Amino acid sequence: MAARFADGIQLLSAQGKAVHWARRMLQPGVAVVLDTETHALWGRVMEVAVADAATGEVLLENLVNPQIPVTEDAYAVHGISDTMVADAPTWDVVLPELLRVTAGRKILAYNADYDRTVIVGDCLRVEADPQHLRAQDQWGCIMRQRSDWEGVCDFRPLGGVHRALGDACAALEMLTSLVSAPEWVLERTQERVRA
Repeated sequence: MAARFADGIQLLSAQGKAVHWARRMLQPGVAVVLDTETHALWGRVMEVAVADAATGEVLLENLVNPQIPVTEDAYAVHGISDTMVADAPTWDVVLPELLRVTAGRKILAYNADYDRTVIVGDCLRVEADPQHLRAQDQWGCIMRQRSDWEGVCDFRPLGGVHRALGDACAALEMLTSLVSAPEWVLERTQERVRA
């Protein structure tokens, strides 16, 4: 029976799955791209930004007062000082807007496990319900899709500016680049056609 439909069945490679995933995520109303900067590695949020995946519109960009001094190592990465966040809202004040702009959307991040962990951790710290931000299936990882798309198993740095909005925009650019096959896949296809 299956042989009758064999011509219509397509099995996608890891690269093909990444391309299809990226195309879905870039559809209007489907996803947002988020990034955070923290006071320390795996620390409290000091900055959060969210952009619409389809349009690039900035939906949220906020410094956040983590109520704890930034570590030297974190400051060396993102350059956000205690002075910069002294008058910024605290996490419990920023959270309702973050929940609003991400509601009903897939939340994409370059390293989604990291951003999800620090966000949920901050919610629990201030005794706030993370709601849909807690659910792992609400998140998508652009870094993992990039690795599949490139045919590698290792971590690839984003190369962003290490500020939340800049990194969210860089992650969106990476997502956009995934909608076509990588050069090496095209080269292999061309070699097969010539053979």
